[in-house]
Amino acid sequence: MIRQLGTADAESFSRLRRELTRDNPIPMGLTMEEELSRPIEGFRDQLSSPAPNAVFGAFEGEELVGTAAISLYNRFPSSRHKAFLWGVFVSPRWRRRESGRNLVARALAHARDAGIIRVNLTVYVPNHAAAALYASFGFDTSGLEKEAICLDGNFYDGVQMSLGLRAP
Repeated sequence: MIRQLGTADAESFSRLRRELTRDNPIPMGLTMEEELSRPIEGFRDQLSSPAPNAVFGAFEGEELVGTAAISLYNRFPSSRHKAFLWGVFVSPRWRRRESGRNLVARALAHARDAGIIRVNLTVYVPNHAAAALYASFGFDTSGLEKEAICLDGNFYDGVQMSLGLRAP
């Protein structure tokens, strides 16, 4: 089941993010120490951002096992045509079951329904599975940020990808 998350899901959202950061901090872009420093109220705020911002969650029973989110860049009309896809994460225990694909599809449908015509994202590399997933939806590489994050003294690049949502 996939549904939009709300403030009541903040603890589950935080717990999933910690599991993912323990497994591999590169896709998260944060160290475990940084992730643990985030207060639960910050997650509640994130999950209550006004529409069309939205965080979607995949559930197995009552357990949140994956997420994907769409956020506007800012509140100005000049940028309301584009959004950022972020927080596409699936628990290592639930990968390879189409949850990530279904979450991305739901987030993109939400963006399209909201009138968004361009969705951008960043993949911290190496993350071949994520890059392949996004490419399968039609995302193209649009740039590279060298040394985008530094985790434990190691630098990782950020690959920018972009997808137009206009009808063909």
